[in-house]
Amino acid sequence: MKKITRRVFIASSVLAGTALVLLPQNKKTHVKLELFKTLEAVQEVLFPKGLKAPSASEFGATAYLANVSSHSSFLESDLKFLKRGAGELMDRYNDFLTLSPKEQDKKLREFVKSSRLGENWVAFVLYFTLEGLLADPIYSGNRDKSGWKWLGHHAGQPRPQKPFGELV
Repeated sequence: MKKITRRVFIASSVLAGTALVLLPQNKKTHVKLELFKTLEAVQEVLFPKGLKAPSASEFGATAYLANVSSHSSFLESDLKFLKRGAGELMDRYNDFLTLSPKEQDKKLREFVKSSRLGENWVAFVLYFTLEGLLADPIYSGNRDKSGWKWLGHHAGQPRPQKPFGELV
């Protein structure tokens, strides 16, 4: 039986709960939990704890991506690309989720340097991670306005009352 660390267990449990809450209810989705586990780990490498900036887990990067990727405006091709890159990363480094943050960083750098797919995919994940850092909190990122506070930004008015241009 494969053992997992406490950190991996807790992170997986939080992610599973987040995904269940954020994924659309009563709708079919083709997004698998494994994708979000991989994305969460990669986002945490890109924005780790201990910096002056909030970490990916602190500002809700994965929750943001889960929310926007389940909306009808999210391109199917983008979702396929997220899945393809995550699948390739996990195929190459099947122990990625159980590695230490330092080792994950090393493997992610190897992935970027070794292929155009890796380079483009990590840039794509970084794009959505930055969106999650700076988006209005109504979209499930920028938790507690942590990204705005870090940058000293004051949101313009009026702020959205409902996400994705839904009617109020």
